[in-house]
Amino acid sequence: MKKQKENLIPLARDIVMDHIPQLVVVLGADDLILDVNEIAEAWTGIQKSEMIGKDPLQIFKAWPQFLNRMLVTEETREEVTLPGDPVRIVELMVIPIKNKNDGKLSSRAIVAHDVTERKQAENDLTDMNEILWGKIEEVESLRAQLQEQAIRDPLTGLFNRRFFSETLEKESAQAIRENSPLSFIILDIDFFKKINDTYGHKCGDFVLQTFANFLSDNVRTGDLLCRFGGEEFVILMPNASTESAYERAEVLRKQFEAMNIEFENQNIKSTFSAGVATFPNHSASSEAVLSLADQALYQSKANGRNRVTMYSAVSL
Repeated sequence: MKKQKENLIPLARDIVMDHIPQLVVVLGADDLILDVNEIAEAWTGIQKSEMIGKDPLQIFKAWPQFLNRMLVTEETREEVTLPGDPVRIVELMVIPIKNKNDGKLSSRAIVAHDVTERKQAENDLTDMNEILWGKIEEVESLRAQLQEQAIRDPLTGLFNRRFFSETLEKESAQAIRENSPLSFIILDIDFFKKINDTYGHKCGDFVLQTFANFLSDNVRTGDLLCRFGGEEFVILMPNASTESAYERAEVLRKQFEAMNIEFENQNIKSTFSAGVATFPNHSASSEAVLSLADQALYQSKANGRNRVTMYSAVSL
């Protein structure tokens, strides 16, 4: 019975070694190959009989990463790439085997598990995630562009009437909290129809763009500038009294009157009229104050244009 068991031990070893789905190489204390399994034969294309007793540097010279790791004396686990056809990515484990008596290294088992498909799946997933995040960023960018387009006037690039209406409530609420004035300046280019009729709509658009740029360059940082429609513009001035807003509008009026607008070799002169009103001084409703500034604007037009008028219940 004892002899039968002894005969079965190498048979069992051979069965286990050759049925392990990983590459297995066993090195002796002298770093020569003691044993390999069938997977090692299949991957290297070298017969087991040609590997036993050989220096691994000779057998595995085509796999430099594999060689560098398999010769370490400490237990290790890491991924390495095995060149060839096909190229394999393996999880390499080096297992030192030491004598029980003196603790010295007697051999090493090197096991390489093929993780190529898993790594490819992970890489594919990473690529898909990158594509997905790219699409998300693209959608977010498009959404931001659409949102920006929804609140911007396409001709002048200024905020539009919709954005002004959305912002007005917030600005008026802040003015109440801070007990500070919120002034409105409504500006209208004088005789704009005549510019269109004389020079054409292309020139009219250019004048509107020039006027918008002029206002953008000359309003305060905290002011809100909008194209309200047609040739009408609005400046919302937080923490500005009626007098301050009037003075600012007057400066703008004089500067714009002095400007030469050059369009296709023609010099065009233009002016604007304006009306000024302040919340909550003139009304407890910011929407009503906007209407009062508009009334002051029409007073400027009625008095000859190219002028600024402060709202006054007496004068109207």
